Amino acid sequence: MTFKLRRLRLRALTEEGWYGAEIGFVNGLNVLWAANTMGKSTCIQGMIYVLGLERMLSPRREIPLPHAMTSYLTTDNGKNVRVIESDVTLELENLAGTVVTVHRPVLSKLDDRLITVQFGASLTDPQGQYRVQRYFVRDPGAAQREDGFHHFLENFLGWELPIVRGYEKDEIKLYLETVFPLFWVEQKSGWSSIPAAIPTYFRIREVHKRAVEFVVGLEAYEIERKREQLNQRQNVLTGKWELRWQDLSQHLVRSGARIEALSQKPIVDTESLSNGFVSVATTAGWVSLDDHIKALKEALSELSEVAVPTIADNAPEIEAKLSEVTAQAEELNIKRLSIYEITQIKVADTDALQRRIQTLKEDLAKNQDVQKLQRFSGVQWSLSPDRCPTCEQALQDTLLSQNALAAIMPIEDNISYIKSELRMFEDILHRENEESREREGQLSQLNRDLSEAYSQIRTLRADLVSPATSISASVVEQRVLTERKIKDFANLQTVFDDAVDAFTEMSEDYIQILKEKSELPDDELSDADKSKLERLSQLLRDQARQFGFITFKPEDLSISTDTYRPETEGFEIGFETSASDAIRLKWAYQLGLLELAPTHATNHPGVLVFDEPRQQSSSKVSFEQLLMRAATAKRRGQQVIFSTSEDLSVLNPIIDKIDCAKIVFEGHVLQPLPH
Repeated sequence: MTFKLRRLRLRALTEEGWYGAEIGFVNGLNVLWAANTMGKSTCIQGMIYVLGLERMLSPRREIPLPHAMTSYLTTDNGKNVRVIESDVTLELENLAGTVVTVHRPVLSKLDDRLITVQFGASLTDPQGQYRVQRYFVRDPGAAQREDGFHHFLENFLGWELPIVRGYEKDEIKLYLETVFPLFWVEQKSGWSSIPAAIPTYFRIREVHKRAVEFVVGLEAYEIERKREQLNQRQNVLTGKWELRWQDLSQHLVRSGARIEALSQKPIVDTESLSNGFVSVATTAGWVSLDDHIKALKEALSELSEVAVPTIADNAPEIEAKLSEVTAQAEELNIKRLSIYEITQIKVADTDALQRRIQTLKEDLAKNQDVQKLQRFSGVQWSLSPDRCPTCEQALQDTLLSQNALAAIMPIEDNISYIKSELRMFEDILHRENEESREREGQLSQLNRDLSEAYSQIRTLRADLVSPATSISASVVEQRVLTERKIKDFANLQTVFDDAVDAFTEMSEDYIQILKEKSELPDDELSDADKSKLERLSQLLRDQARQFGFITFKPEDLSISTDTYRPETEGFEIGFETSASDAIRLKWAYQLGLLELAPTHATNHPGVLVFDEPRQQSSSKVSFEQLLMRAATAKRRGQQVIFSTSEDLSVLNPIIDKIDCAKIVFEGHVLQPLPH
């Protein structure tokens, strides 16, 4: 048992003095009886209120207590007296044996968001001296911050509520208000759904599943959350890899180079990363960066071995070189213009391909929708050229003979044809993009060579007008240019090597992610989860049979491994049951959660509260069996509290033969208190 309700006190100061009630609870079954409208539900709602859980009843910020605690109180003689002040106090004990007393004002000068906790049994032993601390509730932070009461209550219960996914937020706490309805059923809306009337306005995704998973202690959500985290890590790593690859590719393209044999997506074979290399566009074609650097170093070595000549000694060579470089520059310009023209044409082709692909995708979606409608309706539509597809009347008024029209392709063949076309055009687009990247590299190489050619032309012309005794500047520049090329390409190789190192680290992370994913169960449920749900299904069947459930065969009932709701033959139970059978099923479900706790590791608190469990005129026999089953909680060290207004002539014979505590109020629950 995570906690136990020990004692409740309701007090109201009226114009005629203090009224109130004090109720003690014990282990096992506690039956609280009072006639209708006499304050029985006030006790149950008072406990909800003092624990700051009123938002499990409604999102409205209002006190969930009747007028007897908020405005006026009706005495046993029928007189209404005004309430001046009121409060609720509840004494709790947790699994460790720690007792606290929680006090909250209802009608008071104090703000009703203030909760006072006395660390001791101040109701059972009012003479004791106890440490007092105040907390706030029903305000932002009440579940997270140290001064928030729900943060305190969560720790007191020994719980650690999980962080789950929300609709507006990726992470949101599973609040206490979403968990308590699984073992605390209030009269107004608590009986309306199975497993419980769990509030949805906290905007938590699949809040019913998350609450059941927590109370039953299922690993399913943790498995799902871990799988989602791993998928997210994998997606982030994939995006990081692709972005690094694209950045590297663009950096290389600006230097007339490209990536070779290096995957654009994460891989597990880290050794294959060493096969990647850089190729450079040259006048002779694409060559590896290593070979290009070697060739440049050999050229530099040859240039260095020759002494720098003077203008007079090198004049004929200078003139010949000038003519050669000028012709080379003209040829480079022609090539560049040609590639520019091809690029412009290919841009238009690529746009047309993308439009065609988009049209095919739209056609595919429409055809798949038609196929879906056919499948749902169970009718295979056929289109005939001489029949109207809507009214099936013959179509004769045409310019061409109906016999001349071709047969219309069936929808399945049409879908297959569109898919094949889509694949073909996507392949063409992929090739066009690859060719476009190659042209970018060629353009970069041409621009680089053209810039060098113009620089050489300027230097050679300067040599021709320089004094004959001057050294040839063009020869010096050629050496400097070659040295600069070697340095630039060496830096390019360094950038590539650094990227490969980064890819290697990412690949190792990728391998670790895949390893962690492989260690997760194939489905969402662990073996322990399956064992718990099977036991819960067994308890559901046993109790449904005991309570007289007849809509379906009790042996056909089970707990869905997907929604955790009762189902039969794989179908979730909805409106098929009678109202009384729906109540019996809810009894069985929530008592099943209680009885599951002693044999399996769960987060169930070991407490179950039912306000008016005999709903929808459930039979006397069913109600008797419910009380008998609930009374077995005592031997398990658990606590069940039922409040009821059942006719005492029916109730007394039942509770007289079972082990339970009977709390009976002959008149109003709130009675005058002694001065």
